[in-house]
Amino acid sequence: MDDLQAGGRLTFTREEALSALGVSMPALKQAALRLAKRRRLVSPRRGFYVIVPLEHRDEGAPPINAWLPEMLRYQGAREIGREWDGGEIVVTVDRFQRAVVVGRNRVRFRVGRG
Repeated sequence: MDDLQAGGRLTFTREEALSALGVSMPALKQAALRLAKRRRLVSPRRGFYVIVPLEHRDEGAPPINAWLPEMLRYQGAREIGREWDGGEIVVTVDRFQRAVVVGRNRVRFRVGRG
């Protein structure tokens, strides 16, 4: 995690972690749970992780621009637009996505044309 963050990346996938660490799936899950309890890692989607830098620990996640494009790419979706609506972020995408809460950010998705 520290190497990724030092290299400017704040996201990684389960597959990347398994191959880089050479651990079993249960060991990875336990490590991710430990880091989540320490508020150093969040997982907005199964198999996709966001590193929480120390300066963003109070917010519970880095800014949305740091992880949303990567998460959408991981899901095979493309962002078309983004707006604020009553305290949540509404992202228009090209295919269905479930809403996520990452730290203090609530992100709702809607399907649109682009």
